[in-house]
Parts: sequence; C-alpha cells; structure tokens
Amino acid sequence: MEVDHKMIRELQKKFEFEMNKREIEITENWRKELELIYKKKYENLNGLLNDIKMLMERMTNRTTILTRIVKEGM
Repeated sequence: MEVDHKMIRELQKKFEFEMNKREIEITENWRKELELIYKKKYENLNGLLNDIKMLMERMTNRTTILTRIVKEGM
C-alpha cells in the first residue's frame, strides 16, 4: 500500500485549518468572558478580584478536563 503524499499534505493542511479555527473560537469565548468582567461596575477591588479568580478557576477546570481526555485517548 503506497502512501499518497499529496493526500497527506492536504489532510494535514485541513487539520491545521480546523485546529486554528477552533482555537479562534475558544480564544474569542474567553475574551468575551473577560470583557464582561472588564465592563462590570465594581464597588470595590475585592469584587473584581473575585470575578477574575472565578474565571481563572473555570479555565483551570477546563484545562484539567481536556488534559485528562487527552491522556485517556493515548
């Protein structure tokens, strides 16, 4: 069975395109979350820090879940 190098390059290109597209969607989602925090009116610094901490915890939880999924897939 011979490997078609042109097909492999096309598949790699499509894969990279889809990965970049997904990364844009993810980055845009987190930017929107941060923008909500930025636009919110806080009475004191503790409220702002709490919202930032909650966002960071959500990001950490998501990273942990994805890392576990990747390890299980190997």
